[in-house]
Amino acid sequence: MERDETKTAVGRGTGLLAWAPLFVGAINSYGPVNLNYGFALYFLTYQHGFVKRGLLGEMLSAVPWLPRTELMLIQYAFLAAAFALTYVVFRRILFGDAAERRLAAVLLSGPALLPHLGYLFAQPDVTLYILLIASLWLLARAPSALGVAASCAVCCLALLSHEAFCLMFYPLIAAVLLQRVLRGRLHWAAAALHVAVFAAAFVCVMHWGTLNVSPDTIWAEAQSRTNVGIQRQVYDVMASSFAQQEALVQRLYSADVLKILALTVLLTVPYLWLLAQLIQGTLEQTGAGRGQRIATLLLFASPLLLCALGHDTSRWMGAAGIDATLFVLYLCWTEGEGSPAREYLRRWAMSPAFLAWAIYLVGIGPYGATGLRAAEQLYVGWTGP
Repeated sequence: MERDETKTAVGRGTGLLAWAPLFVGAINSYGPVNLNYGFALYFLTYQHGFVKRGLLGEMLSAVPWLPRTELMLIQYAFLAAAFALTYVVFRRILFGDAAERRLAAVLLSGPALLPHLGYLFAQPDVTLYILLIASLWLLARAPSALGVAASCAVCCLALLSHEAFCLMFYPLIAAVLLQRVLRGRLHWAAAALHVAVFAAAFVCVMHWGTLNVSPDTIWAEAQSRTNVGIQRQVYDVMASSFAQQEALVQRLYSADVLKILALTVLLTVPYLWLLAQLIQGTLEQTGAGRGQRIATLLLFASPLLLCALGHDTSRWMGAAGIDATLFVLYLCWTEGEGSPAREYLRRWAMSPAFLAWAIYLVGIGPYGATGLRAAEQLYVGWTGP
């Protein structure tokens, strides 16, 4: 009788834990509206011809007036869709046995996942995440040929939202394609075609997606449709060379920002180490060779190449964390019941070190655009406002 009561209490506890990602994501979901860099994309349309990053704005182009309240509601709607889709796709793990609930809840509450999306409170990250989750589901659950074709179409759609999807999130899709090919679940030609079509779409977006009018024109049109300030730097950057963008970053990034970034890297090292260990260990349990394990880790490190742009460094770190985390959950989701890979992840979730990892992952808070929230708070607390 006493054992049954204990089991029931544990079940209730892990049941509540399944909602932790939604809770920590929601409480972090607010940011500035005035001069929000992501909100500027809501006003970038195809009015003057095709332009990269114009998908979101084109979707809202029929709305003549977008005041502050409507902009916030739109952003919250995108966040709600991202959170809901995460729960729908990973529901079997989030509401599975106690070990899998613990695994999914803590990883999805980490600094790169749902809290990060809420804390950024900006586009295009939320839309790219939604399309990434959709593409992942199609690869995992749709019939092979249909899944590959539909997944490729969704990835190409994501490029229309922002071309950075190529390095931010496509590495996850590439890693899944590689895993499926090597496990004999997908013909290599289908995976190669997926990559080739996506690469061709990226080239087309970059070639034909340049601004056709002055950034002044875009900014004036945007400002005429809202009562909040629009950050024109978004449009200026699109019309600038790489050298001009670097000059802009040097003016914007103060010594304080760089110190917060350095502290962010220091606080992040254990998190990235944990993700690397989980990926390596899980892949090894699936029978993956050393070459595949190394290639997968390199794929998930590729978002960090965007750091060469010199700005939004922790956004790229967040993208790497999203790719790695979703891949771990994908393996747990698609490997058979009782498989060595799933048992490996369950053992970690039930290990004595799990609680310490959970406290650390939630405690350091989400990534922002230029640093961890915890790094910003520690730095301000040390140096004063």
